[in-house]
Amino acid sequence: MTLGILQQSLQILHNVQKTTFRDQLRWHITQEKLQELLGKSKITGAFGNRLFYKDENDKTKAIKMLGNYGRAILAIENADNRGYEPMMTNLNDINIEKKDKLVIITTENKAGQTSQMCLINDP
Repeated sequence: MTLGILQQSLQILHNVQKTTFRDQLRWHITQEKLQELLGKSKITGAFGNRLFYKDENDKTKAIKMLGNYGRAILAIENADNRGYEPMMTNLNDINIEKKDKLVIITTENKAGQTSQMCLINDP
């Protein structure tokens, strides 16, 4: 029984070590920046893995997933598809959804760990 507990503990430790401090810091900075962007912005629509909003200059922008599974990027893109700003890279998958005043961005990193950002939109 003790051996089984030790093996499970080692598996947990191995999974925890896959997330570095740098990854955690990057995730928190991204969440703060997205909260600043979306907090006072007017969200105009959410379709699939895209969230459209108007910035402070009344220009339409989109937060969306670029790339495909295993090489996904969470990015802010101009609505006219003229350039983008990467927010997070090296992701397996990204899901963006809007529920009332709440925007939920779910990401899966290369280690298969899932994280959720819950952002409040209150223009």
